Amino acid sequence: MTTYTGAVFNNGAIARLLELAVACRRDGSRTLEDELARFCRTIGDTPQAAWAMPPATVAALLDLASDEVADVDPATLSAGFAEQLAEAAGDVPAPEFLRFLSRLVRLQDREPIPDFDRLPMAAWEAELKFGRIRQFWWWVDSGEYEDFDEGVREGVASEHPSGCRSALAALAAEIQEALLLFPTPSVPSDPVGGLAETAPWASRPVLEAILRAIHAHVDEEH
Repeated sequence: MTTYTGAVFNNGAIARLLELAVACRRDGSRTLEDELARFCRTIGDTPQAAWAMPPATVAALLDLASDEVADVDPATLSAGFAEQLAEAAGDVPAPEFLRFLSRLVRLQDREPIPDFDRLPMAAWEAELKFGRIRQFWWWVDSGEYEDFDEGVREGVASEHPSGCRSALAALAAEIQEALLLFPTPSVPSDPVGGLAETAPWASRPVLEAILRAIHAHVDEEH
C-alpha cells in the first residue's frame, strides 16, 4: 500500500471510527450505534468539520476503504491498521465490516442530532469540545500556587499578549458553552456535565471564576 493511501487508514475519520468500534468491543456498556451518533453529532456541531468532511463523505470513504481492503493482500496494509480493523470487525470479514460501518454512518446522518439529555456526552467528545478547559487544569489543580485566585490570574495572563485573541477567546467560548449546555449540579463542587471524566475540577463556580478573570483581563489589558 502506498504511503499516501496508508495515511487514509491510519489518520482521520476511518481511524477514529475503528477506535470507537474497538472501544465498544472492549467495553460492553458502549454501543456502536451510540458512538456513531456521537461521531455525527461532533461533525454536525463543528462547522469546520462539517465543511471539510461531512458524514456522507465519511460513509463514501468507508466504502472506498472496503474496496481497497478487498483487493489487496492483507500483508500490504499499513502498519497497525490491519490489527485494529481485525479487532473491530471480530468474526465479520473486514470489507463487510467497513461496509456495515458505512451504512450505520448514513443512517445516523439521516437522524436528528441527539441532544445531550438523550445521548450524554462521552469522555472523548468532551476532550474534543472542551480541550482548552481540560488544559487549564494546571492553573487550578496542580497545587503550584498559593491559592485558587492566583492560579487563575496566572493562567489567564499566561496567554498575554499574543494568545488573547485566539487561545483566551476560545477558552472563554468553551466555558460559556459548558455553562449553557449543562444544568447546575446538585452539589456545587461537582464538575459541570460532560466534564466529569476529563476535567473533574471544573465545577460551575470554578468555571465562572475563570470566565470573570478572562473578562477582567480583556477589560484591563486590551
